[in-house]
Amino acid sequence: MKNKKGSRRNRNKSAAHNNPQLVVDRFTKLPDDLLLNILDRLDTPDAVRTCLLSNRTLHLRHMLSRFQISVDSFVPNCGYATLKDTIPMNSAVADATDSILTFRRQDIPLRHLSVCFYLKYYDCLTIGKAVVRAMATNNLLDSVEFIILPEKKPEHYSTYDLRHNGKQFMRFFGACTDAFAGLTRLYLCNLRLGETDIPNIIATCKLLEYLCLSFCETEDSVLQLQVEHPRLAELDIYHAGLELVELNYLPNLKHLDFSLWVCPHEPLSFGNVPLLSSLSLTNVAMRYQEVIRLSHFLANVPNISDLYLNFGSEKIWVQPECPKLLAPVLQNLQVLNLDKLPEECDIAWTCFFLEAAPFLKEMCATVWDHWCGMQTDKVEREEQGYSEKANVEWESSAPDGFRHYNLTKLTIYGFQPNENFLGYIRHIMEAAVNLEDVSLYDRKVLECCEDLDPKIKVAPSWYPQTIEEQELLRKQITEGLVMASPHVIHFRS
Repeated sequence: MKNKKGSRRNRNKSAAHNNPQLVVDRFTKLPDDLLLNILDRLDTPDAVRTCLLSNRTLHLRHMLSRFQISVDSFVPNCGYATLKDTIPMNSAVADATDSILTFRRQDIPLRHLSVCFYLKYYDCLTIGKAVVRAMATNNLLDSVEFIILPEKKPEHYSTYDLRHNGKQFMRFFGACTDAFAGLTRLYLCNLRLGETDIPNIIATCKLLEYLCLSFCETEDSVLQLQVEHPRLAELDIYHAGLELVELNYLPNLKHLDFSLWVCPHEPLSFGNVPLLSSLSLTNVAMRYQEVIRLSHFLANVPNISDLYLNFGSEKIWVQPECPKLLAPVLQNLQVLNLDKLPEECDIAWTCFFLEAAPFLKEMCATVWDHWCGMQTDKVEREEQGYSEKANVEWESSAPDGFRHYNLTKLTIYGFQPNENFLGYIRHIMEAAVNLEDVSLYDRKVLECCEDLDPKIKVAPSWYPQTIEEQELLRKQITEGLVMASPHVIHFRS
């Protein structure tokens, strides 16, 4: 009997595969509420196209509770878009937004609205006005998002281009203030704005919960930005070119991501941010930049539970400190991620976090020279002000024995079977008495790494490939450690 049922299922699958219309017929026979549940999980253009497959589902295109549309939904058939393609793609987004939001059934609540588009004024105007109308008739909107994309990569923009983009955006902003007043999420990129523009944008977007400013500069005379907002919960700032960002009043801020600062000193000033618990910092250290003392930098934010630090495969820009100074700001830290530590440097210094964060549960270190994103020419490194990489000097505050009782997981990407790594893992396994998992990975390799300049000589990886090699390393690491078990060490592919 089981064989007959299995055979029948296989025949049904084969029939469906060979007859797409059979799949459509089965889909359209589902009840409306189930169909809408499925359609609302798609981008709106795909959902509408699906509705058009049958007269039975035609009416459902006006009943969607989520509206999500992007220029990516209108990429040409070749699979990629050129600069010339952005004009019809953006126009399609504007027309579809206007049409779908205008003709949808008003008795069906709209819960989520997201539009991703290029900064072309008349298209922006069409989108803005359509969104304002949707807001006026839907009081139950949970999320309203604008993602305003650049047409070119950031490195292809001149100062003139950025300033032109800034004027275009502020023109759109001024014409559709009501739309921005109802936004909960806003993503801006590649703009050069005036002295008061960013504070005005933030103040106007009264419902804003997430803000991303990527390559958004201010005029040369404006080197400081003061941020105040009662609802903002997430803030991402990438390559802003500011001397200082003052987070004066953000009582609901929970996550902050700040990347690539140009100032020689601490780039952030923390005011009233009582809920800030997740902090991400990325920087490539230059010679003129001071190392950051976290005990001072984070003095006003003692509730950080998740900390991510990315060093861009260059010089380490944090200063190891003794636990007495650092413990007050890391007393609640539970997850620590140290990314792109330079390969040729010792990693023992990272243990100062362990000594200062008694409740740390998970620690991840990625040791990786990502050559694709690094300046390798010695002359240009010197001219551009890159710092020389060097080992970070650090001595344990408890040389006679330190114990950590909460660390349960250690993850290392870029593991190599040398004393730098083996000694480091032994030290942590000896200190962390409740360690349950040590996961060791080989170096990361991305698609872009395949086209690396052949002049760049990358050291070969000696990551253990065979079971015999891995077992030998387990014994080396745990030999002589009374409380450590080799079974917690896992070599991951």
